[in-house]
Amino acid sequence: QTVHYRMPEPKTANGKAGPTGGAPGDDAIVATKPRPDVTRRGIEMVGDFRTDALHEALARAPIEDDTLLALLVLAFAGRNISIASGASGDVYGYARMDRHAARLVGSEGKLEVDRETLQQAARGVLIDVLSCRENRTDSGIVARLAGDAIGADGFLPNMGTDEFLSCLSRAALEGSCKDTPVLPRQKVKDTRAALVEHFKEERFVHPSALFAPDATKLASWLVKHEASEDDDLDEGAGEPDSTEPNEAPDEGAYGVAAE
Repeated sequence: QTVHYRMPEPKTANGKAGPTGGAPGDDAIVATKPRPDVTRRGIEMVGDFRTDALHEALARAPIEDDTLLALLVLAFAGRNISIASGASGDVYGYARMDRHAARLVGSEGKLEVDRETLQQAARGVLIDVLSCRENRTDSGIVARLAGDAIGADGFLPNMGTDEFLSCLSRAALEGSCKDTPVLPRQKVKDTRAALVEHFKEERFVHPSALFAPDATKLASWLVKHEASEDDDLDEGAGEPDSTEPNEAPDEGAYGVAAE
């Protein structure tokens, strides 16, 4: 007895079944994309890990005064910052910096700054400003530079958990077995379970989570934002101040007023 089987029709790019004849002009067959080393969820977790570690380092790590001031410059260059400044015409963005500034004002309405209070206020500003989260608060490369400068890598949590390791591709997961007694298993879930068990007593930080930015991206950022002499010239080339007269005052009128 002969049994006939019908093969499933191939899927096209628009998700519909295509003709079995494969006529010219048909939509191309969708190829399966290889899974990235770290999924989008994993990248978001890395952003959260970095931000929490950065904030903890800013709150607790020893930071020299010069470094602290440099970090403030980096923080206010973050792409997640929108400040209503008297030097620009943009009045729609506001930063929540008042509560930090208020700590530096005494009962007489004057600045009364002791070193400890200033340090705490500066750290608070940096914590509010700098972020590595994968959302609109991301400060960009400046947060990575700041974290690298103050050793925030040491504040990253143990990432050898099932939640994070499940975000890694097989190749990345097996690469995480390096320098451990864990050997890759035939099944990914078995390798992951063995790593989770191993890192219960150890601390694992995936290389992609380290703060030091990629050298190529950093070089590109530096070139893009490199200061030039023209920048200084452009700053003084704005519209004339509205308080200045449009025409030179009449010398006779000045003479009368001066008498």
